[in-house]
Amino acid sequence: MTKKSNNHVLAADVGGTNTRMAVVSENGDIVTLLKKSTHCKDGMVEMVKFIVSFAEETIGKSKLSKEEICGMGIGFPGPLNAETGTIYNPPNLNGWDNVPLRVILEKELKVPVAIENDANAAALGEWWKGAGSGTDSLFCITLGTGVGGGIILDGKVWHGASSIAGEIGHTTVIRDGIKCTCGNIGCLEAYACSGGILKRVNNALLKERDNSLQPLTDLKQVDQMVMQGNEIVLNVIKETGVLLGIATANIVNLLNPEMIVLFGGVTNLGEHLVIPLKEEVKRRAFKKATESLRIELSLLGDNSGILGAARNILSKS
Repeated sequence: MTKKSNNHVLAADVGGTNTRMAVVSENGDIVTLLKKSTHCKDGMVEMVKFIVSFAEETIGKSKLSKEEICGMGIGFPGPLNAETGTIYNPPNLNGWDNVPLRVILEKELKVPVAIENDANAAALGEWWKGAGSGTDSLFCITLGTGVGGGIILDGKVWHGASSIAGEIGHTTVIRDGIKCTCGNIGCLEAYACSGGILKRVNNALLKERDNSLQPLTDLKQVDQMVMQGNEIVLNVIKETGVLLGIATANIVNLLNPEMIVLFGGVTNLGEHLVIPLKEEVKRRAFKKATESLRIELSLLGDNSGILGAARNILSKS
């Protein structure tokens, strides 16, 4: 890829619910940013068509020519192989078993493509332009449709031997717990993803009230009940924070990072989630490790993955 002073790349953050697509400059400036619902329920072929069409639309809205776009970076749900750009059957997407997405998109878009696990992309974005700027090591926990993790060590993404490193959502927090979409039981994701929290809140409310109660359908409703001081909901959110704290303490003792960054829509539940998390980390992790540790919310918000995906392809220039 030829380096240019006006280098621009496409960057995509593909989630189980929404996809964000942007044109980003080499300095990390977002030129154009669009957001659409992800067509994940239509199957792999239709979803690829959606990504290609969305990419072309985003270039068009940017007023740049295709010649000025010298690559595309994507944050995509794992597990995947970042080196080959192959997707390995993500738990929240159907029909994505061993799909060579990088090869497909390079053929369609005629630009180099770099694919990274979405949590790794968020971690890279926060390290480059966000809460982790200036650190050498951080662990980013993404809390949304799923629960993921991204590791930055010495300023680089740590992928592990099989590009599976960082999958904190599929570590076990309860031995005989809820069945997860990955097929395991007791995974953190089953308790701390948006759908898992909703299910647990609804079950708790149903247990305490009559059957006429209408189930809650999104986290905004959960947040409203938290703000109203509903003890049943507050207890579920606190329990979620504790479980996140258990998993985070394990990461702190294992990797001893400078920073833990919390990212994603679930973090909107605020201090009722974060305070129990921090308390559990302090209780369970080695004191020496927590003395130098910062646990922060994302500074970039929804742009973490976009900027991380952009940084990933720019670093390959």
